[in-house]
Amino acid sequence: MPTRTLTGTLRAALCFVLALPAVAQHGSSTVVNPNTSPLDEEAGSRLFRAQCAGCHGRDGTGTGTGPNLVSGTLVHGHSDEAIFTSISKGFPGTPMPAFSFSGQQIWQLVTHLRALEIARGATLAKGDPQAGAAVFRANCSGCHGANGEGGVTGPDLAGVVRRLSAAAIRESIVNPDAVVPSEYWSVTATTSTGATVRGIRLNEDTFSLQLRDEKGRLFSLLKRDLKNFEIVRRSPMPSFANKLSATQMDDVTAWLIGLGREQ
Repeated sequence: MPTRTLTGTLRAALCFVLALPAVAQHGSSTVVNPNTSPLDEEAGSRLFRAQCAGCHGRDGTGTGTGPNLVSGTLVHGHSDEAIFTSISKGFPGTPMPAFSFSGQQIWQLVTHLRALEIARGATLAKGDPQAGAAVFRANCSGCHGANGEGGVTGPDLAGVVRRLSAAAIRESIVNPDAVVPSEYWSVTATTSTGATVRGIRLNEDTFSLQLRDEKGRLFSLLKRDLKNFEIVRRSPMPSFANKLSATQMDDVTAWLIGLGREQ
């Protein structure tokens, strides 16, 4: 093959790879948006106004031609990956075309849509954020941190809720097993001496596992030294459906939405 042709082929292949959603390792189907900075959100906002607002409205609430994108419930899926696919492939037979944006531009649009959801959720939140902070401290801070304060067993919520709508936040409280990204999977392992080690799976490769237990201790385990191990794809967080009242749910959701807006 001539050098010029080979170079062009490699360049095309590289562009295709860069346009793909970022997928977590080790067989996980979790997609991670790599473009979530304020500058990305700003770029996504400009692109949305130029290409999407005519059908979906400047605030994403819909105009009749296009559906509401900030309701927290999307017909074709609410995950970042589903939104990426919707934009890149469109829906034949509907006014929604496939857009030939770059992968980076699509991710920036996803980031902007998440920001619109949070802003919309803040205007619709029924709860009392101050009361919600008290609910969080009493029920959640043992595992979750927020702005550097609280537990370390669960993720710091200041970085999580900025990507979630009010509906998604509430679902994660009521049914935490509904969507469990791979970074929150846990591991139960039995060592060659018979000891059991449990914790959040931080990383895994062909030969080893790294995890953090409920006390925050880090472990690196060689698979050859384990009798067995299991990856648990359920959330370690319990459901609070029967533990919090409807008012408490509203309050803590309102507080978390405010936390997301600060981020």
